[in-house]
Formats: sequence, C-alpha cells, structure tokens
Amino acid sequence: MMRKLIMTTIKMKIIAKIKMILLVGMPVMPIAAQSVFEDQISVKIQQLKQVDDSVRMVLDLDLSNLAIGTERFLQLTPVLVSPNGRELKMQHLIINGRQRHRLFMRDKVLNTQGRRRNNDTYEAIELNSDNRKVYRYHQTVGYENWMRDAQLNIVSDLCGCAGNKPQIISEKVANRIIIDGAQAYRAIPNVAYIRPEVEAVKARSESSDVFLDFPVAQVEINPSYGSNPRELAKIESVIRELRSDANLQVTGTTITGFASPEGNVMNNNQLALGRAEALRNYLSMRGVIPANLYRIGVGGEDWNTLARMVQNSYIEPKGAILSIIQAYSGEMRKDRLRVLGGGAVYQRLLQEYYPRLRRVVSRIEYTVRRFDVEEAKQIIKVRPQQLSLNEMFLVANTYPEGSREFMEVFEIAVRVFPNDPVANLNAAASALIEKDLAKAERYLQKAKKNTPAYYNNLGVLSMMQNKTARAKNLFRYAAESKLSAALENLEELKKKEEADKLLTN
Repeated sequence: MMRKLIMTTIKMKIIAKIKMILLVGMPVMPIAAQSVFEDQISVKIQQLKQVDDSVRMVLDLDLSNLAIGTERFLQLTPVLVSPNGRELKMQHLIINGRQRHRLFMRDKVLNTQGRRRNNDTYEAIELNSDNRKVYRYHQTVGYENWMRDAQLNIVSDLCGCAGNKPQIISEKVANRIIIDGAQAYRAIPNVAYIRPEVEAVKARSESSDVFLDFPVAQVEINPSYGSNPRELAKIESVIRELRSDANLQVTGTTITGFASPEGNVMNNNQLALGRAEALRNYLSMRGVIPANLYRIGVGGEDWNTLARMVQNSYIEPKGAILSIIQAYSGEMRKDRLRVLGGGAVYQRLLQEYYPRLRRVVSRIEYTVRRFDVEEAKQIIKVRPQQLSLNEMFLVANTYPEGSREFMEVFEIAVRVFPNDPVANLNAAASALIEKDLAKAERYLQKAKKNTPAYYNNLGVLSMMQNKTARAKNLFRYAAESKLSAALENLEELKKKEEADKLLTN
C-alpha cells in the first residue's frame, strides 16, 4: 500500500540528467612497476593501448639490478595471452653477458652475406656499465578482437650456456590492454522529483510587528504620539494591499498584545490585552477590516523576544543576562536582573530593550485562489507565496529539465516553504544537478524520507562523493519500486564498472 501511494506521488517523467563527462583524450599514465626474472628487472608500462587497428606498447625495463654470467644471455619476450589460450609473441630483447656478446657480434658479421638475421629479435645488447639503466622497449602490432581480454606476460629465457641449466619464466605484468574508446567514464546521475499534492485550500497569513508608543501604563492609541503615525500607516498599508488583491480573500486578523516585563504580571497582561484591543478598535473604526474578522490574543510579558534581542546584541554581561532569563521565572527572574551589575545592567535593559517589547503583532489570514500554469509563471516572479508547491512544480515543468529556469523554481519553492519535506527533496535534486553537494546534503536532511525518490537522490549524493558501494545499495532500494531514475543509475554504475575494468592494468 505504501509503495502504491509513493508511486502515485512521483512523476516518473521528471528525471533531470547531469551531462555525462567523458575524459576524452586523457593520457595513459604509467602504472606501478612490476618485477620479473626473480625481481631483478623492474617493468613499468608507459603505454599498452589499442589505437585504431594497432596495439601500441611502450615498456621501461630497469636493468640496474640484473646479474647474468659473462657467457650467458637472457631473452625477454613480451606475449599477449587471451583467457582461452590464444597468444601473440612480440620480438624478443636479448641481453648478453660480456663473452656471449662478443660471440653474438662475430656471428652477426659472419652471417651478413650468408643467412639473414633472425627477424624475431628486437635488439641485442651487452649487459655492461653503460646499459645497466632503464631500457625502453616499444612495439606496435596489429589489433585483433581476441586481444580485448588479453593480458601481457613477459617470458624470461636464460640460456643453458657454458654448462648451466636453462631457465624459463613467464610472468604477468598487465591485466589487459586499454581498448580504444574505453575512456575514463563518469556515470550520469539521474535525480528524481516528487510532485507535491494539490492544496484543497491555499490558506496563508502575514504577520507584522506594530511598535506603538503608549504613555506609561496606558492603552489608548494616540495616532500622533511618538512613532505611531509611521507604525499605523505601515499596518494599514499591509492590510489594504492584501484586501485590494483580487487573488486573495482576507478571512481574519489576529491581534496579539505584548508588554515589557517591568511591574507585576497581572498588570502587564492587562496592558497587553488593552493594547491589542486598542489597535483592533482603531482599524475597525477606519473600516480597514470588518469588525467580525478580528480575534484578540494576549502575549503578556515577552521574555522570548528579550532573550533574542540580548543574544543578538553586544550588551554585557550577555551570558549572565541569558542565564537569569532561562533559569528563573516570575518575580525571582525580575529581582535577579534588577541587581545584576549593581543595577546598571537593568537600567540599560529598561531604557534600550524594554520599549521594543511593548508592541502588538498583527497576523492577517487569507486564502488564495488557484492559478493556471501561465498565471503561475507570472505570479512566481512577484508573489511566490501565493502559489502552492504543486503550482510551482507545474511551472518548473514548462522549462527544459535541468535548465537554469527549471532549477530556480525549486529554489524559490524551498525559500517560501523552508520546512516542507517535498520542497526540500526537490531542492536537493536541483542542488545535485548544480553539483552543490553541501546544499544538497542540507536539503536532504529535511526532505521527505522513506520514499524511492529520497533514497535515489541520497544515492546520487553518495555516487558524487565517490561512495559507490553505498550508492549502489541505495539505488537498489529505490529500484524496488521501479523508480526509473534508480534503474537508470544502476545501469550507469554498471557501465562505469565495465569501463573501469577495461582501464585496469
């Protein structure tokens, strides 16, 4: 049942793909050296690659530790060997001891006009102080399909000269050649989005702090007193703007009064109530909102706002003030503040902080009509809060997947609905497309969990963090619900594994 419900909320078509990145033309880097012939020769592969219809091989052979008798020679033969036994022997390199090399050169001179030199020989060198260094061997042979899975061996054949026993060793130095076209591959991450549900009623609200100035212990509003002209104009402007918007219908206004914490609690609650009623009466008489739509609330002494103000200020001792606010209540809290710092701290609070606590908060509730897609594309530019997540989702899908406009819609959605799980999941998907992994991880922490789209996107994050094994497990979990993004991600990982296998030496 859960799977069916999840599948109904996922729009399978919406899978944004990050462009595939192929490291085309990446140079073949030398791999770690291998040792052959009883570890006396170090072999480093500089190139072992198919290019068009050929295989190019470049080997560096370090002969500095090689020791053979003066009358003996060592023949090194690179050989490509397939798993089914097919092989191709390259030309062999002959390394002669001092006496053996003299015989070799004499035989070469004597046979120049007789038989031709053996074409299987790449070169013959004398093992002396000049040649005890890195020797570069390179060969190019024709490529055949069976070589795709062939490994490279080096056969070391030490002759049985001067009464010695022959010695032949075949040792692997590379798992396979690099196939042309098998470049380093980075999988294409496929993210998934969830289509938000349609809001039956688009209920919204906007709150405004109104900092009215009242004479001490009074609740009547004097429109010309202190900052009242500015504050009253501000709240009236907000209400009139909302009421004049044809897309909205104001359904109510909650006015909550607050007081600063000097004096006793009962009196402060009465002041808070009286100030809220005073603003209601003022607005009702001016016909801004009908009287029957008002509700009155009492916030009383506003310790929470005081704590926030102190926390964000440079007042000292800040820690002591916050500790008193948090650890005490009632008159004990007020008494502790009065004596802090010999009374100087309290006087500063009274003069600079308490006046900002004597305020009224007006929250205007309203409903918003539904918009078609074309209307929503215009509304999102100026009043995105009037749209539902579903409407924003439809707007996003009017743009190409992965485009700047497409991703920007999901960023707007999570700004308007910062705690919504679906908005965070979709914003995480867009962040992954932009390769902003820190932002994606932050959004996923607040995203809608236990859904295929969540596990898929978490898998994409893991894949982009090079946590391939974890990514594969997450994709498999998401793929149980046949989520196309997860299925495609598993296929991409398979392609990567195959490409990596071809590049492994």
